[in-house]
Amino acid sequence: MSIAPLDLDFLRPRAGSRRTGTILLGIGVVLTLIVAGRYADFKEERARWEDKVSDTRKLARRALPGLSASEVPSAELQAELRRANAVLDQLSLHWDRLFEDVEYTQLNNRTGPTFVAHDGRRTATGASISILPDPTYGAIYRVTRANFNTGRTTTQEYWAGFAQDQWRVNDRLTLNLGLRYEQQTLVGGFKELTTLDGDTLPNFALKNNWAPRIGFVYDVVGNGKSKVYGNWGRFYARIPNDLAARALSADDGMSRGDYFDAALTRPVPNGTLAANVTSHFLIAGVGADLIDPDAKLSYKDEFVGGVEYQVFGNSSVGLRYIHRGIGRVLEDISPYPTVACDFGVDAACVTDYILTNPSSKTAVELGPGLSGVTFEDPEHTYDAVEALFEKRFSNNWMLNANYRWSRLHGTYEGFFREDNGQSDPGITSLYDFPTGDPTYTAIGGALFGYEGDIRNLGSQGAGPLPLDRPHMFKVQGNYAFDNGLAFGGALQAFSGKPLTALASLPPYNNSGEIPLTARGEGFDTVDGFRERTPFEYQVDLQASYAVNLGSRKLTLLADAFNVLNLTRTLDYDADYELSFGVLNPDFGTPSNQNYQRPFRLRIGARFAW
Repeated sequence: MSIAPLDLDFLRPRAGSRRTGTILLGIGVVLTLIVAGRYADFKEERARWEDKVSDTRKLARRALPGLSASEVPSAELQAELRRANAVLDQLSLHWDRLFEDVEYTQLNNRTGPTFVAHDGRRTATGASISILPDPTYGAIYRVTRANFNTGRTTTQEYWAGFAQDQWRVNDRLTLNLGLRYEQQTLVGGFKELTTLDGDTLPNFALKNNWAPRIGFVYDVVGNGKSKVYGNWGRFYARIPNDLAARALSADDGMSRGDYFDAALTRPVPNGTLAANVTSHFLIAGVGADLIDPDAKLSYKDEFVGGVEYQVFGNSSVGLRYIHRGIGRVLEDISPYPTVACDFGVDAACVTDYILTNPSSKTAVELGPGLSGVTFEDPEHTYDAVEALFEKRFSNNWMLNANYRWSRLHGTYEGFFREDNGQSDPGITSLYDFPTGDPTYTAIGGALFGYEGDIRNLGSQGAGPLPLDRPHMFKVQGNYAFDNGLAFGGALQAFSGKPLTALASLPPYNNSGEIPLTARGEGFDTVDGFRERTPFEYQVDLQASYAVNLGSRKLTLLADAFNVLNLTRTLDYDADYELSFGVLNPDFGTPSNQNYQRPFRLRIGARFAW
């Protein structure tokens, strides 16, 4: 393995960068430079005092009978040495670096025989097929997934480095300052990648990802039992090789292929009205994504602030506030409105994407009759207030409890789509098409039977995101008897998840894509209309008994989960359609795996020697 030199490329920031993030980043850089200057001063001071320490040690080694008084370290020198140690104790600078070289091969296959596509190519895999009723032809057999290759090999080089300093300003105040740098280089199946401005690149390099960290701790009372603290930091999201396999290689898949027969031998020609559309062959990922040369990693900013106080010898209470927000996302986009292919824009029927940091400034390609379509800025905001109590183990028992009120609001979930289970970091379907798009319903809904509204993926539908749990309470405790017997228990309770009905995305035929309403507005279930799943809670108990066998120990264990034997519904099927035009008969019903697991008892033993 060869290790390439660290390449730091100081590019000009994008015009769309968030002003607040830029200001905070500048503050972080300035503070880091101050730390570096202090460190240089301390190094010089340390060298001077180390020389004095060395001289003192030489004198100590000569401390024999008859040593003259002039050779004994003076009280003044000893005081200076104590002051030097105090100065050195203020500085705690740490730094480190990381390099990883990752190779990943993605294999894909589908059952069934291969077949010939509309463009004359034979697929390398079988297909996923939906059968659509049609008033003219009786039924149309729609291929919703098939690939023209079965695998691609990718590589990644990841660099990271950080420096941090803990500065004890005085007996009460401590500052924590740090700076982290990250960059990634991803290589897929193509030797060259084309950029938006027409240049070519040998790889997809994500550079200039600087992450400052700033924090403080202050002892309010001055007795070591209280603290007020605050921390702000920027955190980048590392991209896995899945992006290189799908976006930097030939994913080359069919997302719509209509046939008259189940054997997939008679393709429906484009222009024929069948299954309510006239475009019958859509492919994606034939080439690598176009690259925005200014694209950078996704990041979130986080602030945590709070207060803690030690009320008893081993007990403390605390209150803290947490805020997180996504400032930038890396995603792949199609520049065309969703309806463009079905509306006759031929270029939109072969979807090659652009890897970029999408925002309201991202350009959209329009065709005749299509207007008013825009991309939108990502929204993802988390706010929480948490009260904590901790009794550390002493006098045979311990107890931890906390209550958290929180809200997670926005339009963009993150690398993982909790609402439909998609795990494609950096290339989710949340930004595949412009979300500020009135033509989705005005044209797609009216002419082609599109369900839902893609604007509900954007600001029009902003609301509680799938992991929003406003109330969460946890308590756990343990008591140990002197004879080796111990009991423990835990209670956790939290709000249900918000519910949003989801329609299919017509160009992909995927279920669970386009919201029918704004996020969290609910839908009809077998248990009535619900905006959230039921409130969840569970009680678990634990017992153990330890027997000493000389230098060995035998511990008998028993764990009881869900002792109240609750079997509440944890989720409902939110897919209004199974695929484009095919309704889901299980919409609004819970499946077996969406129930709370019933009472369970686990018995075991542990032997230590």
